[in-house]
Amino acid sequence: METNKRTRKRRGNSRYYLFFFVSLMVIAITGLGIWFALTNVKFLNLQKIEIVGNKAIPDSLIQQIARPYLGANLIALSGKELQHKLHKLSRIKDTKLRKKLLHTLEIQITERSGFIYLKTLEGDLFPIDSDGVVLARYSQIYLEDLPIYSSYLSTGQLKAGRRILNPSLNRVLNLQKRIQKEAPDFLPYVSEYYLIDNTINIIDARHGTRLIPSAEDLSAQLSRYQFVQENGNINKHSVVDLRFKNQVVVKAGNKL
Repeated sequence: METNKRTRKRRGNSRYYLFFFVSLMVIAITGLGIWFALTNVKFLNLQKIEIVGNKAIPDSLIQQIARPYLGANLIALSGKELQHKLHKLSRIKDTKLRKKLLHTLEIQITERSGFIYLKTLEGDLFPIDSDGVVLARYSQIYLEDLPIYSSYLSTGQLKAGRRILNPSLNRVLNLQKRIQKEAPDFLPYVSEYYLIDNTINIIDARHGTRLIPSAEDLSAQLSRYQFVQENGNINKHSVVDLRFKNQVVVKAGNKL
């Protein structure tokens, strides 16, 4: 009798398992049917593309890349494929796509910001980001207010999207980062960077004075320089050496 009871119990459990399996199959097939229907209906086709977050990259360029997707089903649209194409633009750091039913795709752009302008031997200016990557320019007008670094690189050596591996440029970028972190109020006054005798010089945009920055206490030394500049009589073409602790040493300089 005990054996018969156990057998009936197992058979009862098997019916529940079968019912559960069949239910899952029905749900899966129904879901696939709904997905197939939604990805093939015309009333969900993409009709409008909205672009937000871009400053340097013109809307027309992004629209040109995204235009082939117009008319495609919004739900079935391959976001990764579109993002891959957009990321070929050197200015784009990140993108996010937002599908807005029924007909709109919003493209959210995060751009790489220019950090300095690199001036080549030919006199051309290229925007460079903080990692040393050359950024594309889409206008003849320089829209970003950035300091200039005069280098010994030629125009032919620079290509948008490529990182420049140059020790001198890295030193300038690191100094700019130090100023940004330690003395951000002084950053707008940096007009140009030069390397003279392997020493970085900064040109003060307000006075034309040439500064040799200190390796330590940069914020304090720049504050001392500004105090002396405001209360003293520093010649326009003077060289101000800030490498001496707690001192501002003014030297006669030559016009660059």
